[in-house]
Amino acid sequence: MLRSFRVSNHKSLADPQELRLTRGAATPVAVPVTAVHGGPAAGKSNLVDAVGHMRDAVLHSVTGWDPYAGPVRTPHLGHPERPTEFEAVFVAEGIPYTYGFRLGAADVAAEWLYSHPRSRKRIVFEREEETVRVGPMFEPSRFGITALAPLVRPNALLLSLAGQMYAEALVPAYRWFETMLEVLRGTGDLESIESRVGSHLSRSTENAARLLTLLQSADLGIIDLLIAQNDPGYADYLRDLDADIAALGDQTDRAAASAAYAAQLEQDSGLTEIQLARELTNMRNARDALYTRMVTRRGVGLRLVHTGVEPVFTLAEESSATLALLRLLPVLLDALDAGKVLVVDDIGTQLTVEEADRLVQLFQNPETNTRGAQLVYTTGNRALVDRGNGRSPRTRTSVWTVRRSDSGAGALAPA
Repeated sequence: MLRSFRVSNHKSLADPQELRLTRGAATPVAVPVTAVHGGPAAGKSNLVDAVGHMRDAVLHSVTGWDPYAGPVRTPHLGHPERPTEFEAVFVAEGIPYTYGFRLGAADVAAEWLYSHPRSRKRIVFEREEETVRVGPMFEPSRFGITALAPLVRPNALLLSLAGQMYAEALVPAYRWFETMLEVLRGTGDLESIESRVGSHLSRSTENAARLLTLLQSADLGIIDLLIAQNDPGYADYLRDLDADIAALGDQTDRAAASAAYAAQLEQDSGLTEIQLARELTNMRNARDALYTRMVTRRGVGLRLVHTGVEPVFTLAEESSATLALLRLLPVLLDALDAGKVLVVDDIGTQLTVEEADRLVQLFQNPETNTRGAQLVYTTGNRALVDRGNGRSPRTRTSVWTVRRSDSGAGALAPA
């Protein structure tokens, strides 16, 4: 669950802006759908880009940023000397966390991670340039944070290094950014759309049937989807992984639903509910990596069958509306299956309001959103955020607006 996101001095978002995704103060309840509405060039895409930039920094600052340059950032053109700051409040493995960092022109000026078990703030670590302070509940002899601190570059994040080195105290926060947050920017290229669709379809017949049903309901004339059979050199491995993932997923669900089952499972196997969830994520990642390696060799072979048309279509022959829907559907369904936070820029691009609203309803409907997934999307179409359709206040879309000030900076506020 993502409770809030704050950013300052990123592109057109010059001043501090905060997006809140919960209702209630004492016991915050996640809002399943949050819409950010605004006119052209108001800053909607920059807000999504800010979330994506924070995630990219956590995952790649150690391995992807130039070690001899400053941190990767894009400050407002009018304030290049000001630092850029990001902060997210989220729930990882059942514990609320606050994580943020401040990027200067030459290095990471500050970084902080707090946990909030039972609503009590505990310092995991606080970093001011080269000085790192570890909280008393996370002593370095047990978790090794201090041992890693001298190894992190001045222009890289400690969480990025510690997550990759598996420092246990920081693993939940790192893994949340890695596995529970996804950001969809741009329109996507044909190769990436085909690969994501193919991977989703190949995991199970249930996945294929669900995606095809949603595609058919869009009235695009598509009646079937075809993909190439798995390469014989990979087929057995993928089949075994899919069977193991299904079995482990069933165990994880049962452990989450029954404390007695979770206790018995831990007694029998030594695995806690959290360890099961981590292993399930690791196996899904391994499956995705293996599938990617296979299709790199031989391609996905995705074809679409249309009503009354004899030849099958490739993606290059499809309409922009079909491509837009195929780009969204597997990502949305994967987010629902895993209970992720999904942030999508301009969700209605090339789609009718009715079709875009059907996608939003997947997150609003408790029957299709059983794992508490959250959708955050931007749109310039007010009609897409005004569709109440008799929905309860608990599931109705929470709406925020972005407006451009006289100085050209974007300002975010609840509608």
